[in-house]
Amino acid sequence: MTLTPAIRIENVSRRFGALQAVQGVSLDVMPGERRAILGPNGAGKTTLFNTICGDFPPTEGRIALFGQDITRLTPHRRARLGIGRTYQTSLLFDGLTVLDNLFLAVRGVKAGRFSMLVPRRGDPDRAEAEAIAQRMRLGDCIHRGVRELSHGQRRQLEVGMALAGKPRVLMLDEPAAGLSPGDRPKLLELLRELPRDLTLILIEHDMDIALPTADIVTVMKDGQVVVEATPDRIATDPVVQAIYLGGGH
Repeated sequence: MTLTPAIRIENVSRRFGALQAVQGVSLDVMPGERRAILGPNGAGKTTLFNTICGDFPPTEGRIALFGQDITRLTPHRRARLGIGRTYQTSLLFDGLTVLDNLFLAVRGVKAGRFSMLVPRRGDPDRAEAEAIAQRMRLGDCIHRGVRELSHGQRRQLEVGMALAGKPRVLMLDEPAAGLSPGDRPKLLELLRELPRDLTLILIEHDMDIALPTADIVTVMKDGQVVVEATPDRIATDPVVQAIYLGGGH
């Protein structure tokens, strides 16, 4: 029996005027796989990410989610079908508490998402938000305002909010960006604890986060895939070494 890829990208390109940001990328990410996408600044990683999520639909090519063509669907339609993501720039509600942010994320994918009723203590959506906070190691600051959180805690909350939509594919855009050395092991532990039925795709500059997390690593340069290999082969690959150590970007 052949598994249907969680994400299939077929000859995807994306242009911004004369700029070819992504060129002819094809790859399959299988259900439950952990895929890291690496590359120098300007390699096309985030643009490829955005074509999958729908922020910038591809100029050419096709994208499928578990066999369903999503190439022209809007971002919110893709989210409803099971794509969750974080962004490089924080999109948290700073004026609310950790619990409020998670509650809104849980409620946001349900039929009653526009209800103005204040959740009661026994509300199942509130209970789900509390459970996510515990899972993200935020239980001790659940009633704290988001603006009071450390940078590492904000990153943990962002992942929690993405998980609140119960995605089938979770996409993390540089989750370790700006983290202190002390926060990085905690993030790595959280990523490793994600359930294996969840497909994970992450963009990351930090190989100390990306390689221990990933099953397969895709390396991009100038909008194209140049290497695809297991983590143990990536660090010693001559093309990767040329990109990261030899000024190949």
